[in-house]
Amino acid sequence: MVEKNPWWRNVSGPFPKWEGPIGCKADGGGCHYARGKVGNKLVHTAVHNKDIAEIKRLVESGENVNEVEAAGNTPLHSAAYEDWLEGVELLLSLGAKIDASNNAGDRAYHWAENMGHKDVMDFIVKKGGKTAMGDVLVSDHIPKVKDFFQKDCWKHHPKPYQEFVDWRLKEDAKIESYRNHSGPSASM
Repeated sequence: MVEKNPWWRNVSGPFPKWEGPIGCKADGGGCHYARGKVGNKLVHTAVHNKDIAEIKRLVESGENVNEVEAAGNTPLHSAAYEDWLEGVELLLSLGAKIDASNNAGDRAYHWAENMGHKDVMDFIVKKGGKTAMGDVLVSDHIPKVKDFFQKDCWKHHPKPYQEFVDWRLKEDAKIESYRNHSGPSASM
């Protein structure tokens, strides 16, 4: 069943253009473009492999130390999760944003906290990292309430990407065309 007045028809532009796997929140994290792969995650992979030389090489060659994946996590989140203090130190020295929060509002501090990695937690706090949660983001493809963008509690939420709005409108047109050509008993 298709909603008669979906949220993407109730928000007006201008809409941002997708610029790649960079954080969309003011703190540097988050990604609401969650309809598939958002980037190559090269720095993330090097962090998971605990490959210091590769992390340095990637960042020096132009890869973003603050790249985000679809859930809005940065490589710093991964290093904190892995309890890799040396990696946390390295990423911060390369420009990682200490307070970047993912879509759920978790900062690297919270990932260390969730895993019980006290040394990483203490280091992040010592370097000035916040322990408070960041703002929550909802991905474009998640159904939202009709007045989502009008609520004060969601003013921090970025507008959907132009590409998403265009795609949704095309999908709506296809469904409408199907219904018009299939008669009143047509169902999807």
